[in-house]
Amino acid sequence: MPLLAVTYVKGRPGATTTALGLAAVAPEWSRPVVVECDPAGGDLMRRHRLAAVPSVVDLAATARGAASSGDVFAAASQAVAVREVMVPVVVAPAGGSQTLAALPELTGSGRAVLAAPDRVVVADCGRLGPGSPVWPLLRLADVVLVLARANADEVAHLREHLGELVDAGAGRLIVLLGAGGAYSAADVADVLSTHVGQELARDPEAVSVLGPLPHDRRAAAVLGRELVAGRRWRRLPLMAAYARLWTDLAPYLPAVAPQPADVATEATS
Repeated sequence: MPLLAVTYVKGRPGATTTALGLAAVAPEWSRPVVVECDPAGGDLMRRHRLAAVPSVVDLAATARGAASSGDVFAAASQAVAVREVMVPVVVAPAGGSQTLAALPELTGSGRAVLAAPDRVVVADCGRLGPGSPVWPLLRLADVVLVLARANADEVAHLREHLGELVDAGAGRLIVLLGAGGAYSAADVADVLSTHVGQELARDPEAVSVLGPLPHDRRAAAVLGRELVAGRRWRRLPLMAAYARLWTDLAPYLPAVAPQPADVATEATS
């Protein structure tokens, strides 16, 4: 039941772009679906000219009557095309009120909707702040991917949230640095691990730092539907970085359950 949550605490470094980019280059075993869980509202509907229905509201409604979480995404998702890849996405309305109403249904006690047994759910959680309604979702996640730039202000804001993030659950906490910034990944890792170990009295290895991602306007424009993906879109620097990131994420994501077709294939092989 792999769940990957993407969030940030300062600025706007591209949580939606990262969630969609990761899903677009995901390995076949993951069968990813992107779910917009941002309490401020979604962006994919407008960017990719998708329908208002189905949405995260329909996912929550379907989840209430589903016997298991394995069948809910077929009815609630739409497809975003990145060249030949069709990425299933569950969009959220631009206004955040409907998402706020849907989140308790998706993360409440006993709910396993966002922890589907047969696919990796990439949850775009938007900006994280005190009292945010996405905290219950982060507690369900196998990996929490926090986006930040290696600047003094963003690292300082991130450090203030580290205690809550480390205590949120047993999942892996990974800080993914965006393009630019004044410090290296090693510098940021040293600051954060020292804070976790010395000031929070937690395991300093509870958080890891990856990146920085390359500055790649072309790939960002492809993911934002401002440009059409070319034949070699996977070779764009940002896309290649997302693909490599799966190597770091895979050890922390539970194995995806095989589909009936996969089981039948294995039985006859």
